[in-house]
This record gives sequence, structure tokens and C-alpha cells, in this order.
Amino acid sequence: MYLADIPESINRILKTPLGSRVMRPEFGSLLYTLRDREPDESFRVLATKYTFEAIAKNEPRASVNRVNFLIEPTKGSLVLKILLNIGEVEVNLK
Repeated sequence: MYLADIPESINRILKTPLGSRVMRPEFGSLLYTLRDREPDESFRVLATKYTFEAIAKNEPRASVNRVNFLIEPTKGSLVLKILLNIGEVEVNLK
């Protein structure tokens, strides 16, 4: 595996609902539980927590330093900008 694979791996981890894979129930994140919630402070705290947990558990080649949010309520999209120890990854959750 190469460092170029890490952004795709993180994208897959964060977009996969935790427990949805039969052979790997620990793979994925809890971000799906935040759908249709108001993007307030508790939303940001939980989204940050779920992002840190999912990446720490499933992607040992990278560690998260910071998570920033770009929320576009009119488009119904949430973009996570994740600063890792190896660079930045952008994940678009619609």
C-alpha cells in the first residue's frame, strides 16, 4: 500500500456505515447517524469524534490532526477537510 491510497481509503471508511460489512463489522464510521441533523455545535463535536475514531481504528498509516467543516445547507452537503500527519484529505458527504 502506498501513501497515495490513503485519501481513497479514508473516503471509503467515512462513507461506509459502521457495521454494514458482514466480514468486517468494525469497518466504517458513525457519520451516517448524523444525517438530517441540524449542523450545530453538538453536530460538529460528534462528527469530529466519529471521524477521529474511524480513521484511528481503520487507517493505521495516518493520524488526524484537525477536522474542518464546510456545510452547505442549501445543497444538502457536508465537506470534511481532514488535516492528517501526511497531508490533507477532503471528503464530500452528501
